Amino acid sequence: MDSLQLPESPQTHFDTPHRASLGEVAELAGRVQANAAIKDILGGLPHPTFLLNEHRQIVVTNPAGAKLVEELGGGQIADGLRIGEALACANHAGAPNGCGTSTQCRYCAVGQTNRSFSVRPVEYDAEFRLRSLSDDGESAQTFRIHLAPLSVTAEPLRLCTLTDITAAKSRETLEQIFFHDVLNTAQAIFGAAVLMQQPSDPETITQLSRIMSASSSKIVAEIKAQRDLLDAQDGRLEVALRPESVSRVVADVADLYRRNSAMDRRAIDVQLASGDDIVPTSATMLSRCVANLLKNALEASTVGERVTLSVLNAPDAVSVSIHNVAVMPNDVQAQVFQRFFSTKAREGRGLGTYSVRLIVDGYLGGTVSFESRVGDGTTFMIRLPRQARTTPGTFRSGV
Repeated sequence: MDSLQLPESPQTHFDTPHRASLGEVAELAGRVQANAAIKDILGGLPHPTFLLNEHRQIVVTNPAGAKLVEELGGGQIADGLRIGEALACANHAGAPNGCGTSTQCRYCAVGQTNRSFSVRPVEYDAEFRLRSLSDDGESAQTFRIHLAPLSVTAEPLRLCTLTDITAAKSRETLEQIFFHDVLNTAQAIFGAAVLMQQPSDPETITQLSRIMSASSSKIVAEIKAQRDLLDAQDGRLEVALRPESVSRVVADVADLYRRNSAMDRRAIDVQLASGDDIVPTSATMLSRCVANLLKNALEASTVGERVTLSVLNAPDAVSVSIHNVAVMPNDVQAQVFQRFFSTKAREGRGLGTYSVRLIVDGYLGGTVSFESRVGDGTTFMIRLPRQARTTPGTFRSGV
């Protein structure tokens, strides 16, 4: 679906900001609920379903919808809320007039389908990624949204149904990992093993042995990384924080990627901190996070461009900066931390920046941020406090 845009104003960056009054919403809800057939149909639908007015406000919901709001939004539906507000979408808080009016709403399927419906009220179906924030923590889900016109009263209504496809997307991702990445690596091991059975000189045998050892290590590392990611999403991951040198972790990651033939003629500059760069962290988890961001930066760079890895000291924290000269498009910036969002079409898994934020925020006690501007390029920053957080972050996967 193409992103529909309206001229920006102080009141909105995308869709219309107007709302019906609470009294108008309540009066309309009363008339809808007076229709026994509609009430019975809504009650029998298994998926979360909402009736919206022309201003995208929830008028009536079914029990499954009320349950979803309670789980993600941490409470009950209040009069006049929109979908993103009821589900505690992380983007609506910074919007001038709530759900549908932030810059990120231009690239959200809820925002796009509702805006399209306002122009042409027909059925729409799309996939949307939700990152919600509540007092209980943060969660990430993927839904199919179906929007259709409904004539019950004189006012135009929108029948909005959400189908949770998070588990299916997770299964699809794991299939990509094990049927593509792991299988390719296993084939390399098999090929080397076959060649070793043939008469060869000692130097060739040594090279084949190195290939088998490196490939085996890669498979083990990939399986461990995915296991830890699943545990992290479900809140089961146990991470022991110990005093570690951030510069040592960063230097090791840079050395690993400098030996990676796929990054040929893409230079990595490393600027390590002077002085104390010891923080309580997990070297293994931090290494994975830095490697994810470095890999993204290298893949976004062209031959001859340089990526800079820096370690920065501050009185209360140590930060890792990953910079490349490319600038991310606005739609990518708006969705960069969303689960399953990828710029690599069918080949991408969309877990890179998502997993970094999940691990750093939820388990290392730090924060991840980025800036991407013309003339400055793109910089991702991992900030790790010198004092360990007393209570770990909370992140629920929704699986």
